[in-house]
Amino acid sequence: MKIHLIGICGTGMASLAGMLKARGHEVRGSDQNVYPPMSRLLEEADIPVLTPYDAKNLHSTPDLVIVGNAISRGNPEAEAVLEKNLPHLSMPQALAQFFLEGKKSLVVAGTHGKTTTSSLLAWVLESAGKDPSFFIGGVPKNFGANFKLGEGEYFVLEGDEYDTAFFDKGPKFLHYRPTQVLLTSVEFDHADIYRDLEHVKSAFRRLLQIIPETGGLIANLDFPTVVELTREFQRRAVSYAIRPEHREAADYFAEILAADGQTRFRIHSRLSAPEGWEVNWNIPGAHNVSNALGVTALAFRLGLSWEEIRRGLETFQGVKRRQDLLGEVGGILVIDDFAHHPTAVQETVTAIRKKFPKRRLWAIFEPRSNSSKRDVFQQDYPPSFAAADRVLLADVFMPEKVKDGKVLDVASIVQSINAAAGTAKAAHLSGTEKMMAFLKSEARAGDVLLFMSNGGFGGLQQKVLEALRAEENKGLSGNKYVI
Repeated sequence: MKIHLIGICGTGMASLAGMLKARGHEVRGSDQNVYPPMSRLLEEADIPVLTPYDAKNLHSTPDLVIVGNAISRGNPEAEAVLEKNLPHLSMPQALAQFFLEGKKSLVVAGTHGKTTTSSLLAWVLESAGKDPSFFIGGVPKNFGANFKLGEGEYFVLEGDEYDTAFFDKGPKFLHYRPTQVLLTSVEFDHADIYRDLEHVKSAFRRLLQIIPETGGLIANLDFPTVVELTREFQRRAVSYAIRPEHREAADYFAEILAADGQTRFRIHSRLSAPEGWEVNWNIPGAHNVSNALGVTALAFRLGLSWEEIRRGLETFQGVKRRQDLLGEVGGILVIDDFAHHPTAVQETVTAIRKKFPKRRLWAIFEPRSNSSKRDVFQQDYPPSFAAADRVLLADVFMPEKVKDGKVLDVASIVQSINAAAGTAKAAHLSGTEKMMAFLKSEARAGDVLLFMSNGGFGGLQQKVLEALRAEENKGLSGNKYVI
């Protein structure tokens, strides 16, 4: 088929495009914002990307148009699809129609940790020789791609609760035909489409209601809302937790033994796991230990041996843009992360703090997601940066998109952080050029620069690295390494 994808540079859409191309379809697409890593993956797959959106992009009439969930009415290509009555599907519909038939769908869902957990699950299955397929909203470093079409029976899916398309406002994950669901967490998020936490819970309830009798639920008891949803589940769920107060209730429990540099933890289980089974890996953060524990519980349910599971965990390399070490130049380490929800920001900053306890840590954050740019988390963001030594906040990205006008007050967050610290720890600057100039003035050897954004951040991370390398090439030296 000749298939056109509108919004092709979204992480899920780029994955789907690659999968369709691998199946022999003629694939092309369009997008407004084209940036790595998705643009690079599409280029490597020889998939043409047209920009900007234009009805002319559909003049060579495709057999099918797949519409990304970022596309709304008024988009010239979406309007052309409707006007010409072209066959069209949402991304989740297309995924189910083309790829899920005959597979056992393993859906990783939750507010936090979906990408890392689904990547880890896919790698554990792969390293155990199960040859799984996967569809993930990020790039697992073990695979170097955000999708894989394997010959095995399992299909690992990152189950997003965001809405499906402008013509289908239900959650994406309802299309994924789950046989097993790994539920990592549930908190309020996506304030642009969910009214409140009750509304969010209703989406996850619908997901759990479509798990077949032969399937199952793996649930993280460290989140109260997950506990609530698990109690409503009609069958017994397999549970896990890392918080000591939940140990007695959980089927799987992880005890963190060391978090400086390498992370070491011990797994205990009520379900015949050997007592004191230890794992060593290079992925920082208690939240990632929780992710590993959930994967362990599901992998054991699928029949993998403990040795197979441990081998997969200990050889997992992580995910691009999840605590991703981009490079260290002149003693300044640059890390890139996707964190945007206050809980994710706090977990990420805390994890990097523990991994580099003796280095000065900068938390550099761009409020870009549909929730983070709104004032719903106004009170939650300041304490999220507590573990950082310095905080640099960017402008809210495209604040005009917040239709109700309730935009996050970044200046107020800076004031709150500085008041709590008793010093000018935080700053707010407009534009990447001013942020670069500030870092050029203030950063020095020994610093860790942690960039957090769910978008491109204006390429600031790479610009900093390039500036550092340029200075290094000049042969500069001294205690203060100038960017």
